[in-house]
Amino acid sequence: MLAVSAGTALCMSCAVFVTNDLRMMRSAKTDHLLALADTLGVGAVNALARGDLRRAERVLNSLQAHPSVVYASLHDNEGKVFARYRAPGTTSTTSPPPLPPANGAYFTDDGHLGVLGLVHLDGRPVGSVYLHAALNDLRAELLHYLRVVALVILASLSAAVLISSRLQRLVTEPILRLTRTAQQIAAAGDYSVRVQKGANDELGILCDEFNRMLERIAKSDKELQEARDLLEQRVDARTAQLSRANVKLSREIAERQRAEEELVTLHEQLIEAAHRAGMAEIATDVLHNVGNVLNSVNVSCTLVAERLRTSSVPQVQRLAELVNEQRERLGEFLSNDPRGGQVPEFLSLLAAELRVEREALLDEVGALVHNIDHIKQIVAMQQSYAGVSGLVEAVSLEQLFDDALRLHAPWIAKYQVEVVRQFEPLPEIRLQKQKLLQVLVNLLQNARDALLESGRGDPRLVLRINRTPQDAVRIEVSDNGLGIADENLTRIFSHGFTTKAGGHGFGLHASANAVQQMGGKLAAASEGPGTGATFTIELPLEAVEVPV
Repeated sequence: MLAVSAGTALCMSCAVFVTNDLRMMRSAKTDHLLALADTLGVGAVNALARGDLRRAERVLNSLQAHPSVVYASLHDNEGKVFARYRAPGTTSTTSPPPLPPANGAYFTDDGHLGVLGLVHLDGRPVGSVYLHAALNDLRAELLHYLRVVALVILASLSAAVLISSRLQRLVTEPILRLTRTAQQIAAAGDYSVRVQKGANDELGILCDEFNRMLERIAKSDKELQEARDLLEQRVDARTAQLSRANVKLSREIAERQRAEEELVTLHEQLIEAAHRAGMAEIATDVLHNVGNVLNSVNVSCTLVAERLRTSSVPQVQRLAELVNEQRERLGEFLSNDPRGGQVPEFLSLLAAELRVEREALLDEVGALVHNIDHIKQIVAMQQSYAGVSGLVEAVSLEQLFDDALRLHAPWIAKYQVEVVRQFEPLPEIRLQKQKLLQVLVNLLQNARDALLESGRGDPRLVLRINRTPQDAVRIEVSDNGLGIADENLTRIFSHGFTTKAGGHGFGLHASANAVQQMGGKLAAASEGPGTGATFTIELPLEAVEVPV
């Protein structure tokens, strides 16, 4: 490194010196030719002024003492050549170099130097002198100079390499010892090794610092080993704790899984209970309707029995007995006997009374037939909804609403509830008919309770079926009854929540779950107490079964 740096500096210095000397040599050469041109001008001024060509040529031939000048010419004021000179060895056919455009010295493209000087007589120019000189001597001098510089550089570099090789050991030996020690420590991991100090110079200080660094590393390694041992002990202790915690957590997970399984079972039981409760409510409504119809049947049977007990049929029997007694003399009896004379009038009255009795009995029998048919319809409807739970089938929503209203027909008629139907024509949709009927029956039951508790004189139910822009079916049950408080709108679908004195709190909860299982949602809206309430069911047009 020292040799390279010294050699680089030396080469740069020599390059500067060579460049400067070359510039000085060129400048000296230029000054020499300019001075020579002035001298020739002084010697040739009279010849140029008198037009003496021979004398002018003798002046120019004096340039033979200057071998570097290969061509010279003397010009008048118009630039015409008056006399010229060619150095020995050059042919006359060689074209003269071009005349420079102004006075001074110029380096030409062919490696020559051209000089143009003016010739003055009595302070006025009478012509000019042009010299064209080769630079061979300048090149030879430069080449000699470069040889000397090369020899100096070579000698200097040799001395630098020799001195550097001597000094190298003083620097590299401690560094090599330090390197070997570092490699030994890296290979064996033994931080007890120390570097041998050679002197108290900078490298000696470096060795001392390296040894102190090894001591600190050894100390740190010892502390690290102790910390690692302590950490392993803590890890073992923590692992034991985690193992115990893992066992405990496994037990808790098992218990939680059992609790979740029990919760699923309870949820299924709750759904089944809600289903049974809904079916029980439907069955109760069915029995109530059947009971009302049976009351009418009982009344009709009583009237028929009373009519039969007070019937005129016994009088017909007595008349038949009388006619049978007078069979031998029936004509005389009808003509002469006062009793026989009353027989035609009696028959006429009896016929009229029997006709009235017949019409009354037919009316009562017709009422019996109608009530019995009504019972058959109610029982058939109950049987149609008591089928397999969860069956998806095509259902007419209007017919489903009519069936739900039929189950609530007695109280609707009793309290003269106005029922407004706003049904948009829709095709049959596929869903679980039994579930939706339970939901509708439950909503109508809540509407009945709200209307009864409100005590309104104009109870009204508004039933709507329409299609939403999202291709869903919206079913609404609205009443003008008691209404729902704002704080209860988000709680009424929670399990166990009820505002009724004898309520069980899972009717709306079960209804919401049933609608959700069919892929829809159940919502409630009310402007507050006394303003009525609206329950809205939204269902997809296609059947969707959501797992419980």
